[in-house]
Amino acid sequence: MQATIPGAAVDVVVQCPDGHDCLAVVVPWSDTRFQYTVKDVALPATGSLTIGDVVHRLPAGRSWAVLDHGRGRWPYDVTWNWGAGSGCSNNRVIGLQVGGKWTVGTGMTENGIVVDGRLHKIGAELSWQYSTNDFRAPWRVSGGGLEAELRPFHDKVTRTNLGVLSSATDQCFGTWSGTYDTGAEQIEFSGLTGFAEHVHNRW
Repeated sequence: MQATIPGAAVDVVVQCPDGHDCLAVVVPWSDTRFQYTVKDVALPATGSLTIGDVVHRLPAGRSWAVLDHGRGRWPYDVTWNWGAGSGCSNNRVIGLQVGGKWTVGTGMTENGIVVDGRLHKIGAELSWQYSTNDFRAPWRVSGGGLEAELRPFHDKVTRTNLGVLSSATDQCFGTWSGTYDTGAEQIEFSGLTGFAEHVHNRW
């Protein structure tokens, strides 16, 4: 992935290790409306980010990419949560993928955790707890054996209001920690860099 804008440039290679699982689901809203989504977390990344004359190298083994690929037709008015995180914790590579609101009532979810390349799908709808008055406060996501908390360090705020069309996004970058019970073991994780977002679109 290469891109250049005035004052900055990025040159990054994202790898998909052999045998690495990703989460892919079709979310049906009706017989004629659906969304197909692929969420791929904990993908190793290498390369550089250049800002001005300063080159920042992505440290190998500690840099990660997330793929979000979708096809389908969204409802005109929709709200969703999405969160992801990646990192090494307790000598394991952990990728967290969680979503909410937009899948309620469809029978499908986009929740899972990838441990050393293997996906553990979470079929339950998750409970999201966060403050819309203070998006920098901790976010908590739980259900289906998962107990996770994001502590944000930055809120990327985007607002567009054209009347009929509008978009409001708070995407909070931070660090995930928590546990996941596979039924066979309790997986603890901490220090996963990632984000959680609250989005409301009319489009």
